[in-house]
Amino acid sequence: MKVHLFPSVSAFPLRGLLLCSLLLLCATGTSHAQFTIRKPAENMRQRPEMLESTPQGSLKNVYYDPAAERARKLRIRKERNTVEFDFSLEGSTQQFINWQSSGDNTIYGLANLFFRHQYKRDKLSYDTRVEATYGMNYTDGILFKNKDEFKISWQLGWNLKGNWSYSASVNIRSQFTIGYESKDDPTLVSDFLAPGYFDVGGGFTYAPSSFPIKITLSPVSGNIVTVLNETLSAQGKYGVQPGQKVAGYPGYSADIFFDKAFGKNGWFRYRSSLYTFVPYVVPKNLTVRWENTIEFRISKYFSTKLYGQLYYRPEDFRPNTPELQYQYALMIGLKYTFRNK
Repeated sequence: MKVHLFPSVSAFPLRGLLLCSLLLLCATGTSHAQFTIRKPAENMRQRPEMLESTPQGSLKNVYYDPAAERARKLRIRKERNTVEFDFSLEGSTQQFINWQSSGDNTIYGLANLFFRHQYKRDKLSYDTRVEATYGMNYTDGILFKNKDEFKISWQLGWNLKGNWSYSASVNIRSQFTIGYESKDDPTLVSDFLAPGYFDVGGGFTYAPSSFPIKITLSPVSGNIVTVLNETLSAQGKYGVQPGQKVAGYPGYSADIFFDKAFGKNGWFRYRSSLYTFVPYVVPKNLTVRWENTIEFRISKYFSTKLYGQLYYRPEDFRPNTPELQYQYALMIGLKYTFRNK
């Protein structure tokens, strides 16, 4: 007996044909799907957030301009610094030829220099002044000096309140070359730093911005005198002991400086400086020095100047001379001035 595990295709002709057609359709056909997008509910909708105001600030140009930076630094430097420079030359001549009356043939020349630099930044300030004068006479073949002096003043300040400041100052005064009694008397009377005066002090300064005056009071101060010339030192000149070259005294001092130009283009100017020093130990040996300069500007390069000075210091007295010394001069000459403000 034969058993057939699979029925023959002929036994199911129609079923086999349908099965084959279905398999062929699945292998070669394409599938399609359909989706529906639904609108969200009203309460689920969200609007994009809007800024209530424009962002603060502005866009900055970060481009670096070297010329603009140099101009900015120059402007700041000019605001902080005040510079003045004055230089003048005066001269005169007098000649006598077959003149019956008496007279000396004379050529006179004088040079003056004034420099001032003021610096101020926040509470810090300093003031530097340099003054120098040198004059020569040539009379009947003899050349000698008749005026010789230089002064250096330096002051450092720290603003305390308003117009008042703490201050520390140093003043130096001396001459450039050897000086003699006169053109006819070769007695030695002075030399470089013989004498030389060094004044140091610490205290307070009053300098109002609306008025060109500066008042310095130094309750802690000192006066130092040098005589570096051996001959003058051996004679004990200018308050030093014979053979010594330095002498010093503690004390207190006051310094008043005024400088103002008047009129259009500053054609008239008055400058005054008063310095006093009183030693603690011997108050009678005080020092007083008062200088005044009045200047008239004739033109841009010509000026007339009147200068006067009073000086009192007992240690500088010479025998048979008045205690109070004074000098004055009237000068006309060329002048050059530079100011950055």
